[in-house]
Amino acid sequence: MEDINDLLYDDVEAKYLALQNKKKNRRKKKRKKRLLILLLAGILAALYFVSDFSKVKSLDVKGNSFYTKQMVLQKAGLTYDSRYIIIPRIYLEWKLEKDGLIEDAVVHKGMDGTISIEIKEKSIVGYYIDNGKNYALVNDGSSMEIGSAMLDTIVHYPLVDGFSAAERKKLAKSFGGKQKVDASIIAMISEMVPYETSYDKHMVKIIMQDGNTIFTSYESMPLLNDYLGTLKRLKKSNVCLWPDAATHSIHNENCSKKE
Repeated sequence: MEDINDLLYDDVEAKYLALQNKKKNRRKKKRKKRLLILLLAGILAALYFVSDFSKVKSLDVKGNSFYTKQMVLQKAGLTYDSRYIIIPRIYLEWKLEKDGLIEDAVVHKGMDGTISIEIKEKSIVGYYIDNGKNYALVNDGSSMEIGSAMLDTIVHYPLVDGFSAAERKKLAKSFGGKQKVDASIIAMISEMVPYETSYDKHMVKIIMQDGNTIFTSYESMPLLNDYLGTLKRLKKSNVCLWPDAATHSIHNENCSKKE
């Protein structure tokens, strides 16, 4: 009887061990399969990253005015050799918004390898020279030194000359208040200098590129947006204009009396 029991026990144990070995072999095969898949994935990833398929296919920049497209891409650290997948969108936006003249940046990444950047630049009122250095005057009252690489761009903005630091700040903010002076009007200005009358010692003389001259207080600056409309109504050239915030209008007066 004991021999039969022993035989039965041995048979059960043998089957159990065989089953365990089968499970071990199955697990080994699964591990090998997973390792093979991981290895193949690693090889494919490596091949992808060393190939041109992983590079950026298209770069687009919108909203830039002061900075060129190439300058914006340089600030973002992007080229056509950049690897598309390993460039986080948030990181690119952070890099761009570190710049003193970029107010906001939004980066879009397409599934086809395209990267589109849309920036909002702070509005530049003009530029001034202080101790031999060039500075951009921003409409929030701040200033930013302009390097030699940007001189060709900054000269397209109005020259702000003869103002103290406090006056420059006040001038800048008069362009960027609730009623901002449009960028298209700023682009028409050649130079801005201090001006005074018997009733107001702190006015601004604005020399336009078309030869006209504007005499205005800081409070009346938003009326510059009606500059072209005023010229159309006057049908004159080489005029002297006086914006008046009190009457919300621009007056034309004899230039010989005001110079």
